[in-house]
Amino acid sequence: MPPLGRVLQAVLAAAFPLLLPARSDAATEASAAWAAARDAILTETGYSSSGPPAFRHFSSSPAAGTIVTLSRAGRTRACQGSLHPEAVTLDEEAVRLARTVAAGDPRYPAVRSSELPGLTLRVSLVRAIHPVARPDALNPSRDGLWLRGGEGGEKNAIILPGEAKTARYMADEAARRARIRAGDPVEWFRLVLEWHEAPLAPTTSLAGGQ
Repeated sequence: MPPLGRVLQAVLAAAFPLLLPARSDAATEASAAWAAARDAILTETGYSSSGPPAFRHFSSSPAAGTIVTLSRAGRTRACQGSLHPEAVTLDEEAVRLARTVAAGDPRYPAVRSSELPGLTLRVSLVRAIHPVARPDALNPSRDGLWLRGGEGGEKNAIILPGEAKTARYMADEAARRARIRAGDPVEWFRLVLEWHEAPLAPTTSLAGGQ
């Protein structure tokens, strides 16, 4: 999948709490955030005229770190995220990021309404961030990995669950995306995520996380 690091670099540079408060009804919240993001993307691309999604209130839960990803056949089409939310509620944060995914990911052209039926939307909620000495023990199908490196922590990359088959590849790919050089200081963090993933024109869905 194409790199997340460049897009997330600015939003990850700040200091974040290493433990975020646990939330109840995690699967429901992930589903609600997904619905809000989907509504925003459909509206932003002109596929739907259902009205401003920010006011539909799928979830009034406090905002969490969120990553919104569009993919086609397992390859990233667009992605935006932040470990430190800017909005007040979960649905507002999902909508904010989804609008940027549809129109403003600098690595890709704007998403066209004609391609939406072939895209899958995944919304990942960050539940906790744990520092780790090395990422060797991470489970790449369940855990996310955040690398923060460079003298001022300005080099960042995130690997989401399912992007790698082995912990070794997670670490190597994160270092590549963040453009880590020999001698650069590096910090590793395990991301605990809840997510919801389904086609933008869904008939079935897949939820996960731990």
